[in-house]
Amino acid sequence: MDSLVTNFPNGVSSFGQVLYGSGIVTQGNVWFVAPGTGSDVNDGKTARTPFATLAKALDSATANQNDIVYLLAQSNTAADTTDYQSTALDWNKDGVHLIGINNGVQIGQRSRISNLSTATAIVDGLFIVSADNCLIANIEVFQGQGGTNPTGASIAVKVSGQRNRFYNCQISGIGHSELDDATSRSLSVTGAENYFEKCYIGLDTVIRATATAEVTVGDIARTIFDGCFFNTYTSLSTFKMVTYSAPDRFILFKNCVINAVLNITSAVAPTGALAAATSVNGTILVVNSPVIGFADVATADDTKILVYGTGNGTLVGLGLAGTVDVA
Repeated sequence: MDSLVTNFPNGVSSFGQVLYGSGIVTQGNVWFVAPGTGSDVNDGKTARTPFATLAKALDSATANQNDIVYLLAQSNTAADTTDYQSTALDWNKDGVHLIGINNGVQIGQRSRISNLSTATAIVDGLFIVSADNCLIANIEVFQGQGGTNPTGASIAVKVSGQRNRFYNCQISGIGHSELDDATSRSLSVTGAENYFEKCYIGLDTVIRATATAEVTVGDIARTIFDGCFFNTYTSLSTFKMVTYSAPDRFILFKNCVINAVLNITSAVAPTGALAAATSVNGTILVVNSPVIGFADVATADDTKILVYGTGNGTLVGLGLAGTVDVA
């Protein structure tokens, strides 16, 4: 752990250089969490004296001061570097940032949030971001321990706050067949102007035989997915990667991959990746984002779903098309 500490006693300089190429400057405090070796009786102020849980770090943090919580990867084994939850973890303080310290892979970050196998009633959000103006980076959220079986929707990540940025996170729900409820999701977004960048969203290890979608976006404005990989495994021809009711202004998919895995047991190619946009107060924008494993972007042509590419070819499989969804 000594290598994590530089001339700054709280390690901000070293972590900032690793993550972004320049130091993170904050007027707030910096907190460290190490699930494998930390203790909530520590002060949590250095990498040598980390807390054990994110709940303790969040309780110690001050809202709107750009406090930073670092979740330290300590092993390649998930059990040694996961903050396991018995109830929903509600990230509810505005402007408190959560950054995983790991190698920065897009899938399987070893800075991880998951549910205990004994937690049988975590519904409507395992990791809830109800705060505004937070950066969540390099974090894996996985809901899927065996023996859960809640009544109702299991949702790995629920974002009800506004103007949050998720960077290089894995967001994976329905990780056990017992969680395969019709309304279960990997991600639910009900707050406006949230930004998801270079995230892996979904799961391809547990078939969605009952769940009807991987992601739900509510009646909100300006949701952006930039460079994200959406991935799913379903046996339902009616399954949607993203569903919505009446989003405002736009939902943007920019440089994303939207994939339904095929050629494995019981997998089918659903008829459309995105829900129909009849109630959208604006447009669904699909820009340079190939749709793979689905029959089309939407089940039927839809003038509110606008698709743009950079060359000639067909949309499905290549992501190259004109200005409206085409069959």
